[in-house]
This record gives sequence, structure tokens and C-alpha cells, in this order.
Amino acid sequence: MRAATLLLVLLSASACAPDLRAELAAAGAYSPRHVVIGDDALVDLGQTLFFDRELSGNRNIACATCHLPLLHATDARHLSVGQDGARLSRASLELFNRNEASALFWDGRVELKSGRIVAPVALPDGIRTLLEAQALLPLLDRHEMRGALSDIASDGRPNELAALADDAPEPVWAAIVARIVALDGYRPLFAAAFPDVRFEDVTIVHVARAIAAFEQRLWELTDTPFDDYLGSVSVPPKDDALNDVERRGAELFFGEAGCASCHGGPLLSDGAYHAIGVPQLGPGRDELHRDLGRFAVTGDPRDRFAFRTPPLRNVALTAPYMHDGAYDDLTEAVRHHLDPAGALARYDGAHLPSDLASQVHHELDADLAAAIDPATAPPRPLSEEEVAAIVVFLGALTARTELTLPASAGAPRSVPSGLPVEQPTFVGDVLPR
Repeated sequence: MRAATLLLVLLSASACAPDLRAELAAAGAYSPRHVVIGDDALVDLGQTLFFDRELSGNRNIACATCHLPLLHATDARHLSVGQDGARLSRASLELFNRNEASALFWDGRVELKSGRIVAPVALPDGIRTLLEAQALLPLLDRHEMRGALSDIASDGRPNELAALADDAPEPVWAAIVARIVALDGYRPLFAAAFPDVRFEDVTIVHVARAIAAFEQRLWELTDTPFDDYLGSVSVPPKDDALNDVERRGAELFFGEAGCASCHGGPLLSDGAYHAIGVPQLGPGRDELHRDLGRFAVTGDPRDRFAFRTPPLRNVALTAPYMHDGAYDDLTEAVRHHLDPAGALARYDGAHLPSDLASQVHHELDADLAAAIDPATAPPRPLSEEEVAAIVVFLGALTARTELTLPASAGAPRSVPSGLPVEQPTFVGDVLPR
């Protein structure tokens, strides 16, 4: 259908639409407050740590490997790549506006419960926020950052982090800190960020706090057309911030299409867990190549194949989509929600890189279809024009900051370890050689 015809259809539908601001209020949507944690010195330290591969067992992976600023806080891969160059079981999640989140990771294994941070390991005293807690867990994971027994690091040294036991996180974190304080280049950075702490007394809590401060400074963004429309405590709302098609998409999203039943609140996520029949790709997390999602955290059979509703801020920039990157295209990801069982049956993975195209596990389809949460079904079918309008609205969640990133966005020129500073080094989603 021609663009002009689409616009006429949307304008006609919009004329009789319910009040959008009332729907936004009902969905709990608001513009997140910008909370600045830490001064420039703390953020500078966090930036350096975020990009330093010294924090990984084999000195080959940094936090920035999976969350590159230039790639909008993701790695743009269907499934991220771990220590041995093999696929992990999940796609990296972007980190926008996570000060508003109640849980982190696809399975919510770091979450707030009654004001207390709950994680799969005992957290050190002094961890105050979810982002600080989140920064600690990949450091422990052998596949993500720690490495395997007998590994030799990229510079030829033994991987002493991998030699430590799995049942106690404190020695691993302490060994990482020992690496950091052995590098004189970190001394002035810690002195500026924590002037009351001796360099010899630095702990993993200081590391986590600095990384979290950097993430918040870089990715707490509200310079979007949608936020302009919403307004905030100090900025009045602008009725003309959304164009006619974006507005019609928003009316559908928060109204008849029912998207906001799961994608509400300031991050456009309910923070809950739903099984929606996403095809399972890659190695999975057990011998049957399954990723059981939230079930691995709760043990509740109702949580099988359920994953946390992803926030949607900057979603148009952060493909691929779903917990395992099953969809490259945002329109296809939206369409999946209209008929999850049918989309699951039709999925062929032809668009995937060759290593993943051979790892589409259709043998799991019956179990995935049986687990689909009926509460996520749309209230009514949507036309192609309506789907297109919703996708256009999702584009209005894009921060202008993210559209004007320089090639060196967020990256330091060097790090105290002297290891390479992470930059995108692949074309498309291909495994490193």
C-alpha cells in the first residue's frame, strides 16, 4: 500500500480514537527521571573498567564486548559470544534507563524484592543498586567472562580466575581486584573517584559502583519524541511531538492492540515474565538445547520458557529481537505477538548466520507452544497498516543522542592494562575466527 494511502487510513482511524493521554496514564507510562549517580571522576573510572579486558579471566572480553556504546548498548549479535568464541545461549540486552527497572537479565535473576536486592549469589556488603549487582555476575560466569580450567589468557599468562572454585564468589571478585590494583594506571583514577579510600583497600564494590555510574551517565536518555509528548515534572508535554502516524501507532499500542498490557510503565515493560513461543536457537542451557528462562530461577513449572518483558526504549536501534535474537526485523517481532503458535511453526531461520540456521530447535516447538501465555494474546487481529503504525510509533522511542553517535562513542583511548579497547570488529553477525 502506498504511503499516502496508509496515512489516510491511519488518520481516519485516529479521528475516532480514545484519548491517548488517558491510555498512557492507565498504562503507567511516564518519562523517566534523569538520576545522576557519581561525579565525573567516578564515571571516568567506570568507563575505563567497562572497557578493560583485564576484568575477564582470559583478558579477552570486557563489559563493552556485549554492550558497545556505538551499537546502542548491545553487540548486535543474535546470540552473544563468550570466552571460547562460541555462542552463548542469549542475546545481550541493552541498558537504557535501567534505574527504573525492578529486575535485570532475561530471567530476572537479579531483582528487587521488598526493597532488597536478590541475586543467585550472596552479594558483598555495600551493593546498593540493581546495576551494581548486575555488573558482578558476568565476572563469575565461566562462559561469559571467567573462562575454563587450565585456560591460558590472551597474553600467555595462566588464567588464575578460572582456577578458583565455583561455589564462592568472593575469591573470584578479590582476584579481579588484585589484578586491578596491580596496575599503577588505576591508582589516580581510584583516588579521584574514591578520595577517602586507599588504593590498597579497593574492593569489588568500588568497581561495581563505578561501572554502574558510567552506564547510567551514558544510557539514561529521555531525548525522544515520545518523552517530548509525555513531558515531565519540569518540562511541559508537547502535543505535536508525535506525528500523525506515530500518534496512531501509540493509540493502538496503548489501546486496541493491547501491547501495553505487557509493555507499560516508563520503560514500556511490565517487568514480568511471559512465554510467547519464541523459537529456540543455539546451544541452549541444557543437554536438550532448551532455555527454560524464568523457570531456572523459580523452579515453578508455570515459568517454563518465560522471559522478562524487554524494555522498548531505543528498540528500533537494538536488533536482533527476543531473548535469543530470533528476529532481525522489528516488524516481524511485532507480528510474532499476533500469532505466536503460528509464527513458531512457520519460523525457518533462513535469515540467520549459517551457524545458527542449523541450530533452530523445532523439536522443542510442541513444548514451546504449550507454554504460551494466553494473557499475551492481542484483543483483536491487526491489519498490516496497523502493524506498520505500531512500528512507526516504536521508532519514536529512539533517543536523538543515539542517532548522532561518533565512531568513538563512550570509549576511552586506552586502558591501564594496555589491552585493546573494544570496538565493533565484525560485519554482520559472524563468529570471530
